[in-house]
Amino acid sequence: QGSCFDPGTGNGLYSSLSSCQSNCVIPSWDCDSQGSCFDPGTGNGLYSSLSSCQSNCVIPSWDCDSQGNCFDPGTGNGLYNSLSACELECTNTNILDHRKINYKIYPNPSKDIINLTFNSNDIDRANIKVINILGEVIYYETIENFEDVIEKKIDLTGNSKGVYLLLIISDKVIINDRIILK
Repeated sequence: QGSCFDPGTGNGLYSSLSSCQSNCVIPSWDCDSQGSCFDPGTGNGLYSSLSSCQSNCVIPSWDCDSQGNCFDPGTGNGLYNSLSACELECTNTNILDHRKINYKIYPNPSKDIINLTFNSNDIDRANIKVINILGEVIYYETIENFEDVIEKKIDLTGNSKGVYLLLIISDKVIINDRIILK
């Protein structure tokens, strides 16, 4: 419980009361990102008891607000089990017409390298993501301050054959398309 005592055998861990007091900490608990409780060993955990931690520590989950943003409701009862899964479905309703951005993905299907070309005068910054069927982001890049045309080589070497989702996300447009690795 973090209290120092003399075992009466002469075999105590510390040679003095002050040494014991500086090293003996009261158990406390913190919550990790998977909803599990652990004692950080410093005595400075957020919860004073394991049961308190367990009742307040929830596995992150995600919901979509009316603005098209993903958030963790903090209850563990969100609709999506990962942020990337939420982002796939949670789209902003103020999206520009896709025709404002001309884009090409080639070759598609591909063995490993996908070429992406797009242009737009309306975008200053864009995030490019490639997501596997488990909702895991396997490629991510942010591009900023580009001219009219962007040409990107996306190297997917080492990834399994199958279908992947390509997302191009900016403040004005969201484009999603499929990439096939063969």
